[in-house]
Amino acid sequence: MPKKITMADIAAELGISTVTVSKAMAGQKGVSEEMRKRIMEIAQERGYQKTSQSKENGDYKIGVLIAAKYIGNIDSFYGHMYQIFSARAAKMGCFTMLEVLSDDDEKKIVYPKLIGDGNVDAVVIMGALNEDYLAMLDEKLSSPTFYMDFTDRKHQKDSVISGSYYGAYILTNYLFDRGHRNIGYVGTVLATPSITDRYLGYTRALMEHGVSVNDDWILNDRDPGNQGIDLDKNLKLPKKMPTAFVCNCDLAAIRFINYLKEKGYKVPQDISVVGYDDFIYSNSSDDIGITTYKVDMDEMVRRTLKRIIHVLRGEKYRGGLSIVEGCLVERDSVKRLS
Repeated sequence: MPKKITMADIAAELGISTVTVSKAMAGQKGVSEEMRKRIMEIAQERGYQKTSQSKENGDYKIGVLIAAKYIGNIDSFYGHMYQIFSARAAKMGCFTMLEVLSDDDEKKIVYPKLIGDGNVDAVVIMGALNEDYLAMLDEKLSSPTFYMDFTDRKHQKDSVISGSYYGAYILTNYLFDRGHRNIGYVGTVLATPSITDRYLGYTRALMEHGVSVNDDWILNDRDPGNQGIDLDKNLKLPKKMPTAFVCNCDLAAIRFINYLKEKGYKVPQDISVVGYDDFIYSNSSDDIGITTYKVDMDEMVRRTLKRIIHVLRGEKYRGGLSIVEGCLVERDSVKRLS
């Protein structure tokens, strides 16, 4: 029986990536008409055929790459997202492989060992990596690559993100509705796209209420290189405190609440705090439920897997950036001011 021709075979013959072949067959942008024509000619000459859905799904291996600075343990935000992703992929007949990228490997631009070298049909990157590392993957990875929870202007990949900008806008307005006008922000701006988007949503709400940003109330929670949250190293409380803070994520909110407690402040009696994610529900030290913005992980996973299947089958679909909205979740960390 002759060997079944795959997109990888066509890519190897033409000296291009599997992504380019997939895009050409799906009629997507990013491939010249000359190259698209050549790919289709080779596919016809070699007898390439799309396989049926029932057979094709079971053959897919999807690699997931997460930086160690995000995952820490399986109870982390991205650890939980991977669990949802893996379970849903399995129901579709796909097999997933997780590779955790160490801080040192990211810094030294070390090529991923598990998901590289054609070991998987597609790669998903959960959480932003540094520009140099993304550039290396863009150059060397032959498998189609997808971003989750971040996007990057230099690398035009299909990306699925939560509605960070609008979510932080809603949270900040929630504080205004409860009488707060002096509102700060906890998060190192530009450390990650999500932190920056949430800061911009926060500033929009301030502007619409005629309130200027007070730089003393913008508190860093990590270094600019994003090596993880470290309040003791990066955060410095202002002499004059606002009545409320918007935190860039629930983990930062919990650590900030504990930090405030050490400094003699009570939440929400003295300072109100809101988070983002709805992943960690309460502060374990004193059981303060955190008002937050819920990220719809299930929908983010669903959209990403749907795009992966479309690409691997060579089907037409609408790619680019997809924003998944969430919802406000009210708990105990905000005090209503009279």
